[in-house]
Amino acid sequence: MVLKNQEKHNLLKTSFLVHTFVKPKKRCSDDWFQNTENNWLTEDSKQSYKFSRISKFYTIENILDVNRFLQNHSNLIDVILEAHPQIRKYFPTEKLRLKLYVDPESSEWEYLIISICASPEFVDESLNQLDEFDENWWIDASLGVAVNLCIHLDFE
Repeated sequence: MVLKNQEKHNLLKTSFLVHTFVKPKKRCSDDWFQNTENNWLTEDSKQSYKFSRISKFYTIENILDVNRFLQNHSNLIDVILEAHPQIRKYFPTEKLRLKLYVDPESSEWEYLIISICASPEFVDESLNQLDEFDENWWIDASLGVAVNLCIHLDFE
């Protein structure tokens, strides 16, 4: 049996779909295949790319827990990425940490904390800068996410 080029192409596509566990209910068309490919492959890679950018800006404690939390609260990712340049306007050189806090009394209550690690020598100045940061950006940016994300100073 000799297959024409178009038949070989369709057979390869069908074979690819079966081997990647994407099983269409009907025969797949080129449009369906392309739509599935875009949704199936690119959504995870976007999340992964954004998480790698976050890890460049922040020292992440308990990275697996933070990653899990961000998968469940993906609306926080863009806010965390946007927070970095905003924080840098007020704290240009301070170390930034991101960690998941789990309430010791109720393990269901958890949220992320961005810690701005400031020097204890500059407490008053740091507190004033945090107030300005809050007024100029965080109060508005935190609407809808403040229950899952906190930004504070940590003196070390």
